[in-house]
Amino acid sequence: MPAALDRWECSYLASRRQGWLLVYGRRKTGKTWLLRRCVDWGLYATATGDGECIVEERGGGPRITGLGDCVSLVAGWLRRGRGLAVLDEFQRLPRRYWELLAAVAGEAEPGLIACGSSMGVVRRVFDRRSPLLGLFEAFHVDLVDVADAIASLRRLGLGAREAVLWAVVARDPWLLRHVEPRGDPWRALAAHAAGLTPAARGLVGEVFEEEERQLTRVYDAVLRLLAEGYWRAAEIAARLYEAGLVSSPQPGSATGVLRVLEEMGLVKRVPLWRTRGARVYYRHRSPLLSLLYSVADVVEELGQPPSVEALRSRYGVELQFTLGELLARLHGARRGYSLQPSGRDVDVVLLDGRGRPLIGYEVKMGRMAAGEAEGYASWIRGLGIPRAGAVALEGFTAPPRGLDEALDAEAVAEAAEELSRRSRAEAAEGRIPG
Repeated sequence: MPAALDRWECSYLASRRQGWLLVYGRRKTGKTWLLRRCVDWGLYATATGDGECIVEERGGGPRITGLGDCVSLVAGWLRRGRGLAVLDEFQRLPRRYWELLAAVAGEAEPGLIACGSSMGVVRRVFDRRSPLLGLFEAFHVDLVDVADAIASLRRLGLGAREAVLWAVVARDPWLLRHVEPRGDPWRALAAHAAGLTPAARGLVGEVFEEEERQLTRVYDAVLRLLAEGYWRAAEIAARLYEAGLVSSPQPGSATGVLRVLEEMGLVKRVPLWRTRGARVYYRHRSPLLSLLYSVADVVEELGQPPSVEALRSRYGVELQFTLGELLARLHGARRGYSLQPSGRDVDVVLLDGRGRPLIGYEVKMGRMAAGEAEGYASWIRGLGIPRAGAVALEGFTAPPRGLDEALDAEAVAEAAEELSRRSRAEAAEGRIPG
């Protein structure tokens, strides 16, 4: 049985006992798992890719029907007020059936939860010409929250450092079906790369199949370039042009593609602070997909196992952005990043609502010497960031001087546990954690 992570989304969905809710998000983020286990549903219907529907009533076994019969069954169930109904893979439902659902909305009790695997379904449902406009409230299921991932892994018996490291990739919950979270995660990824890399590529392919009807070479190339460390739209556009994939080397050739990938939940923009010539740092939303894409050529084309050391080095980058997300939530700020002309970077810069820096952090997987920490603090303040912090998962050789905040793995895990508790409490009251 794969390890399961406790998520605030479960508390939120459990609190929804009536109304119409549209749950959406990238594939394999755990939407179906959450709906089946956290919602008190009476009827669960799943549209299949070949025009059929799997229907299950609470306490009964599944049966297969045609889509038309399935929608009629759901509508009748709602009209008779027999309980909450779930309609999964909603994006596969032809629009002609939407009118039937809209017709029972006024008398449907307690309600309907529809679930779809892309932003496209949200755009279609909330389009001004949609018969479902005004009926649904949207709810996005993203990667597992960082705090939830760390807290859950601790409860599964991992030590603080191990839990923090594994949380980076376990936020993609499908990974835990294939890999046990023990030891160094980069070693586990290297050992399972031959199976995980095609799975990741297939997952991304499913996203495109649903959203764009085909996996284009352009989108795949952009994801590979991001995994290789290209982050500027101009650089990505130039590489795409050299490969003959776009008609112009201008940044606009890439920004449109990046925007689509962002809507699909595959790309994230991180605001840059005081970085020459750029305001946005584009990167993979999922650390796991970023790592697997970075070794795809070696694994799939050369048929070789990836370098453990190369994965470890890239893991450090994914760790700093993951912890940046956690620290931003902890301080009620925005996660940012800074690349300096010298080539050095500030691993995490927390920004206020106006984009002004609050505190900068250096992040290390290992141990940090006290003098090293003092040097980082001086350098960070010298850039104009008022406060300086450091995260060293293995701790500090001595109490560091000059830092406003010094965190080891235990302190990070404690903060994650508190954030996770707070989020689940807010969600149980029907509020989405901020």
